[in-house]
Amino acid sequence: MCGRQFFIAARIFLSAIVAAGVSAFAAGVATAQPYPARPIKMVVPFPPGGADVMARLVAEPLSVALGQPVIAENRGGGGGGTVGAKSVAGADADGHTLLFTSPGPLTTSAAVYRNLDYDPVRSFVPVAMIATSPFVLVVHPNVPATSVKEFVTYAKANPGRISYASVGYGTLPHLFFELFKQRTGIEMVHVPYRGSAPAITDLLAGQVQLYIDNTRNIASFIRAGRLKALAVTSEARTPDLPELPTIGESGHGEFLATYWNGVLAPAGTPPPIVEKLNAAINANLQTAETRASVAKLGMAPKIATTREFGALIATEFEKWLAVAKAADIKVE
Repeated sequence: MCGRQFFIAARIFLSAIVAAGVSAFAAGVATAQPYPARPIKMVVPFPPGGADVMARLVAEPLSVALGQPVIAENRGGGGGGTVGAKSVAGADADGHTLLFTSPGPLTTSAAVYRNLDYDPVRSFVPVAMIATSPFVLVVHPNVPATSVKEFVTYAKANPGRISYASVGYGTLPHLFFELFKQRTGIEMVHVPYRGSAPAITDLLAGQVQLYIDNTRNIASFIRAGRLKALAVTSEARTPDLPELPTIGESGHGEFLATYWNGVLAPAGTPPPIVEKLNAAINANLQTAETRASVAKLGMAPKIATTREFGALIATEFEKWLAVAKAADIKVE
């Protein structure tokens, strides 16, 4: 073969390789499905009537933004939300199964359940925060205290005679009051309830003396004088009750406990999918309609990056784990 023939043959060979590569690439692009390729399931790991209300506020506009139905699905089953969270941790990491949760399964419940089948930090990738709300520290009107400082003085003078309510063993209110006891040196009796409603009922009746809850559940009782508010548990005062100081302002250090909602996906979900979800959710949180709807639920929209959300989860888990260990609170 002469030089010119060799050159022509080489060009034909290279052209064939390039054409094959282009065809393979085009075929790959053609067969790759855009995200989302089917309806998205958003698991809410609690019974109906709670976090699922906020989940549906997120799901409906997210469906419009993504062009596929986003369906909020309650999956309770006990364990402080850990059963539903486990189901998402084991789902395919393709962005079609998400977790919509409050802190419990990732922070407080995760801190007290010693045999979880998932890691609260490593089994999920944070997608977006939705909203936050402080808790309000309230007492029965018969308690002779109008501030946190006065309450601590009263509690120290009456060790073991004050009962505090929680929405269950190992929940955030339970761990908050254990932290409160550890920091102040007071002695109190824990009375767990199956939810906020029965806890508030007994608090109003004077069966228990102390409780924390979000403003949506107890603001009306405070304004009616049926409960006495001492402070909020956040870093800053809340617009709903601006006259209330933070616990930090009350002179006993920071006892932070914040209720929040957020969306997560199984670990290994591709970053482009996570970023697409984060952008769509944050865009919706900035609309006047969504902000008003969130405010009606007693919360404030919270726009955050995936990294910021992940840092919050890791920090809170470590904090409540330390509290649970110090108080020997555990569920086998």
